[in-house]
Amino acid sequence: MLLLAVAAALAADPAPPSADVLTEATVAASPEAIVAVLTELSRFQTALPPLCVGRFVPGTPASGKGATARIRYDMAAMHRNLTFTITRVEADPSRSIVDFDHATDLGFITRWTLTPGEAGTAVSVKTALNAPPWPFTAYYFAAIKPEWMSCQAEIVQNVAKLAGGS
Repeated sequence: MLLLAVAAALAADPAPPSADVLTEATVAASPEAIVAVLTELSRFQTALPPLCVGRFVPGTPASGKGATARIRYDMAAMHRNLTFTITRVEADPSRSIVDFDHATDLGFITRWTLTPGEAGTAVSVKTALNAPPWPFTAYYFAAIKPEWMSCQAEIVQNVAKLAGGS
C-alpha cells in the first residue's frame, strides 16, 4: 500500500506554474517621478491601455495613500469590476514601493517596486494572483495571463513616459 502511495505521488503532475503576473523593466524616469504618476490617479489613468481597462473612475481621495478608483479589467474573456486603493506608498532613496490593493473576495495586490540604478530605474510590477479553479485554470494560463502580462508591460512603459522617461 505504501509503495502505491509513493508511486502515485511521483506520477502526479508537477506543481502548476505561478498565476502571478510579473513585469520587469529598466526605464529612464526617476523613481520619484514614477511614484508621482502612480499616486495621482488622474495621471495614472492615462497610462491604462483601453483594450485592457474598459473603465477607470478615480474616487475620493484621488491622490496619495488612501486614493481609490473603480476599475473594469477587460482581458481575454475576463471582465472584472473592482475597487482598488493605494494602500502603501514608501519613497526611499534606495527603493520605493506603491501597492494597489484590489480588496474583494477575489481581490489581489499589485506592487510596484522601484530601484534606482546607473542605467535608470529598475521597475518590478507584481500582481499576486491565485489561478481560478477548474475548469477555468487552463483558459487562465493560455489566454488571460498572457494578455495580462502584455497589458502590465504596456502600463509600465506608459507610466515611464508620463514620468518623463522612455
